[in-house]
Amino acid sequence: MTYRDMLAYARSKLNPVRLGKYDSTGFVAAVLEGANGKYYAGVNIDLACGLGFCAERSAAAAMVTDGERTVRRIVCVDENGAPLPPCGACREFLLQLSAENAEAGFLAAESPQKIVRLGDLMPLPWYEPGREGETF
Repeated sequence: MTYRDMLAYARSKLNPVRLGKYDSTGFVAAVLEGANGKYYAGVNIDLACGLGFCAERSAAAAMVTDGERTVRRIVCVDENGAPLPPCGACREFLLQLSAENAEAGFLAAESPQKIVRLGDLMPLPWYEPGREGETF
């Protein structure tokens, strides 16, 4: 699947629904390609109480449920279907799932196509997965 295919797949998952005055779902969609070659989709859930979550974390949850933690590529779209970079919380979330996710490419722009490494969007890491038990 190309980035263009992933973009179309993410757009197909958009299903904006207002659940109430402050709550909504499906305004953002994401597709992650796992290192296993499978594709995982998710949508956002925004709740006034703050317990919602982003589309990338929704897709990552499906990926982890399937036994995968490493992401090759990421495509996220806003309610208009335009490419959208992962928010800071999702960037950190994905990097904590696997340090290898720093190499994951995400579609930053459609035309001309621009791909950016997830790790290039992050400041210096504050922690490295897999190095538990170290003291400072």
